[in-house]
Amino acid sequence: MNIYETIYMLAAIEELPLEQTFFKSRYFPTDDMMDVFNTSKVLADYREGSRKKAPFVVPRIGSVPVGREGFKTYELEPAYIGLSMPMTIDQLQKRGFGESIMSGMTPEDRAKHLQLHDMEELSARISRTEEWMACQTMLENGCVMRHETDREGVYENVEVKFYDEAVNPALFTPAAAWKHSTVDTKGNVTVGNWYEDIYQMLARQKRRGMPATDLLVASDVGAFLMEDPWIIRMLDNRRVELGRIQPTELTEYVTHLGAFNFKGRLLDILVSDGGYEDEDGSEKAYLDDGSVVVTAPNVGRGLYGAITQMERDEEYHTYAGKRVPQHIADVKSQTKETKVASSPLMVPKRKNPWCAAKKVFG
Repeated sequence: MNIYETIYMLAAIEELPLEQTFFKSRYFPTDDMMDVFNTSKVLADYREGSRKKAPFVVPRIGSVPVGREGFKTYELEPAYIGLSMPMTIDQLQKRGFGESIMSGMTPEDRAKHLQLHDMEELSARISRTEEWMACQTMLENGCVMRHETDREGVYENVEVKFYDEAVNPALFTPAAAWKHSTVDTKGNVTVGNWYEDIYQMLARQKRRGMPATDLLVASDVGAFLMEDPWIIRMLDNRRVELGRIQPTELTEYVTHLGAFNFKGRLLDILVSDGGYEDEDGSEKAYLDDGSVVVTAPNVGRGLYGAITQMERDEEYHTYAGKRVPQHIADVKSQTKETKVASSPLMVPKRKNPWCAAKKVFG
């Protein structure tokens, strides 16, 4: 058995733990049987929401035929992500990270250890890109994927959007910048305009028959809500349960702030302060400042197209998988390279299953 064959590396990378994600896992889960394709393109099915009621009929009629709810199918080409990590003899002759000073590991042992570490590191980077894609898909109702080319500084943008209108129908534009609630000299509180805006976002989803249980907000919006005088006053009201603030850390960058009642509708407030390091080395947030999304879990799917690559037999081979590894060796330069590729795409199950607002503070 050659552990450097792709078929065996596929089995190994599937056993490696994926980096924990929140947006991808909660809103765009992947069914390994249905959502991982063996072709470069993927099929995305989605339908409109429906709130039609059943009609009353007299018994002698028996039943009234109704139309079956239709759906649309789109053939889409996912993004392509390819990363590699070189391995040289110099690296193998030195003590590795975390290795004992008195370790008896040989360069051959280090090569195998490094290969597993490299696959895990490259897979983690892909997970962060998928997390970014999940957020962008909800905020923009689509995603622009910037692909690097073989020319430095030259990129090709691949755009996918999940609406046909000229303007994104899932985007909510506040009438005015959000302001805090105010308290007069007598202690009376006038609620800020943010409350009505969130309710309108929620109501829009309910009118379309879409589930709405989560209020996703950027870190600055979460701090704004925690400091609002009206929320503080309402939570101090012991006569009626209007909400609860009980911060719980769901992941290292997402906190469940609590639940709050918006005119009879309860929303879980989820605050994200997570981010990533961009290609230029700058730190960026998954959710930009001032971002708000009303949605529910499992409203989308994480799809994966197949990866085609040339193997050592100098023939092209196609593999289906969320992560496809490859071992590349160059005898002349005495180097090895571990490559991991992926072809992900986040798609909604129904049309506009989220309502997003951006830059709510103006």
